[in-house]
Amino acid sequence: MRSVFRVIILLISTLALIECKSHQENPTSVTPENPSALRLNYDVVYYTGGHSVLLNSGRLFARGLFYECKISDTNSSFESFRASSYTEDNSNDFRQLVSETDQSKFNSRQFQYFPMGENSRATVFSGCAKGSGAEKCYVRWEWQKETFIFVFETQLENKKGLGTAELGKEFHEFISRGIKAF
Repeated sequence: MRSVFRVIILLISTLALIECKSHQENPTSVTPENPSALRLNYDVVYYTGGHSVLLNSGRLFARGLFYECKISDTNSSFESFRASSYTEDNSNDFRQLVSETDQSKFNSRQFQYFPMGENSRATVFSGCAKGSGAEKCYVRWEWQKETFIFVFETQLENKKGLGTAELGKEFHEFISRGIKAF
């Protein structure tokens, strides 16, 4: 009787291991997340309004986070964005989507400043360069709260023909309506 009981337990354990292993080896069953909020640090959250599909996320470095999202809102001029947060003491590890060397090569560049809560401001850099096809643009939104710096970046083809100032303002409005600090 004991040997039959042991065989049954061994059979059930083996089936459980096979079942668990088969799910781990087949990642195609994973569906992309459509988060309503991205936590940027302990007291700052970005509410996506459900219009973003999370493509990638993780720890950028020691105390920083990043999220890469595709924008599913058809009214937006932007197709995707990357949200990052980091602290002043590890800013050396932060890498922008477009390097500062490449940013200096843009034909038109624009810095804008927009008021934020707690007597702070967001800095928006936008720049475009004419390529072989459509104009390629890059927009970076930065805001500092205490020692944390929050960065949202996007790259796009300027299909609407907007100026860099207009792109910067539109990106600021897109990001700032979702940022909530507690």
